[in-house]
Amino acid sequence: MRRLRVGLEMWSRLLPAADREAIAPLVRRLKRLARLVGQARDRDIVLELLERTRPSGATPADTRRFHEFWGRLRDDSRTGRELLRAFLTTERDAGLFRSIGESLDRPPRSRAASDLTRLMAQENALRHEKVRRAHRRATERPSSDRLHRLRIRLRQFRHASELTRVVDPAVADPVPVSYRRLQTRLGKLHDLDVALATLDPPLARSAWAADLRQARRRTRTAARVELARLAAAARRPRTARPRRGGGAS
Repeated sequence: MRRLRVGLEMWSRLLPAADREAIAPLVRRLKRLARLVGQARDRDIVLELLERTRPSGATPADTRRFHEFWGRLRDDSRTGRELLRAFLTTERDAGLFRSIGESLDRPPRSRAASDLTRLMAQENALRHEKVRRAHRRATERPSSDRLHRLRIRLRQFRHASELTRVVDPAVADPVPVSYRRLQTRLGKLHDLDVALATLDPPLARSAWAADLRQARRRTRTAARVELARLAAAARRPRTARPRRGGGAS
């Protein structure tokens, strides 16, 4: 869903102004849909994390509260998926996906072919710069908000880079493995943050919460190690790369 939105936004930059304005509402509708998908996914992830948690020393009162909470969360998850299904059906019937297909079939501007590589290179560089800024801030003070922002920037850069390489592999290098690894760790950290924030207040001091906090500490430590590695790699001087199509002189 997010890749489709990024691709549609980049494609719109190659269209005449009137066609570009017609795409803007489609992008907004995709954003709403992506939010609903994310919310449904978060509930399912929390259920999965809690299902894997097997705390020792839980009191009978906490166990009762946990199972009551688990039942409500499972019902909320089921309801959320039904709402998502209904929203998808409504958007499909309202022609969202048909309109996206028609937008992708629209003829670009006369100079779009010559502008495509330049525009995609600019987009890729912009996303990469946002990653660097978010990484610097998260390294200086790795708060939950800053780590979450870095995860989003990494994901956005990866989507833009993958689309760019489909069009012209010479414009962008493959996304570094270190970026992918850090995004995965930050994703797991975000899931644990969401799980802890979702727990009912009476369960905040329960054995389940303690296990989740312990897992979050381990994941946060691993993420900080990845942050430090990236920072160290950024400080190292880069080796000049040979030009494409020929060897080094």
